[in-house]
Amino acid sequence: MNNKKYVVVTTVSSFRIRYVVPMSELSKSNEELPVDPKWALDGVTCEDYEEFSQEHMGETIVDWTIENEDEILQRFDSENDYLAEWTKKQKLELIYHNLTLAPPLRKRKIDICEQ
Repeated sequence: MNNKKYVVVTTVSSFRIRYVVPMSELSKSNEELPVDPKWALDGVTCEDYEEFSQEHMGETIVDWTIENEDEILQRFDSENDYLAEWTKKQKLELIYHNLTLAPPLRKRKIDICEQ
């Protein structure tokens, strides 16, 4: 068993999404009734409208844990089942590649082969 450890941080990402619906469009679906602006809420819930704008509001950390390499590889296959056929090396390279996309944690490029 490999004794390398990995920190797994779980977050929830939140977005503020805004929709704009012309009142005249709402009245078309219920012409015999006075227009109720709350009808737009049903349309949003039913995904009848495209978003007008969105803003990322940030991430909230839900939990974290430490897992060994075998557990990480099992998690990888479970949560990325479409990549389950990848080799162990490919999976670990993706994990380390993600570090190079984030703000620098290390001064040198991480090479999985030296691990």
